[in-house]
Amino acid sequence: MSDADRLYHLPAARSEDQRAYMEGLEAAGVCVFCPEHFEAYHREPIAFSGEHWYVTENDYPYAGAAAHYLIVPHRHVISFDELPDEAGAELWAMKRRLREQLAPLATATVERSGDMRYNGGSVAHLHTHFVALKASPEATVRFKVSELGPDG
Repeated sequence: MSDADRLYHLPAARSEDQRAYMEGLEAAGVCVFCPEHFEAYHREPIAFSGEHWYVTENDYPYAGAAAHYLIVPHRHVISFDELPDEAGAELWAMKRRLREQLAPLATATVERSGDMRYNGGSVAHLHTHFVALKASPEATVRFKVSELGPDG
């Protein structure tokens, strides 16, 4: 299997536990975010769902976040432009719903689209990170949004 065909980008793992988990999923050929595998392989349940997306807490939340959710398309896609325009409107609605539920001081979102070997992502299934921020976090929340690529 070439690096471009992998489901997981192991260098993007933020802990040894996460890396080992991703290695096991890759070996089994399981995309943790695809609906047919989600319940068996993701620890957190689906919080709510729409026509195009579902929302869940991140199994590996970023340090310093008050809450860390993932907004994931039901379809296995790697890029936002593989989804219909209506999915964009639903994504905004889900972000608003999370913001209302969490009532944080501020939020941060990031979506890595395309080849994860270049965008800093770890799973080859598009998803948006939605992070609620606190006034005095124990760590600065950091999103990795680029990678050197397979040759660098």
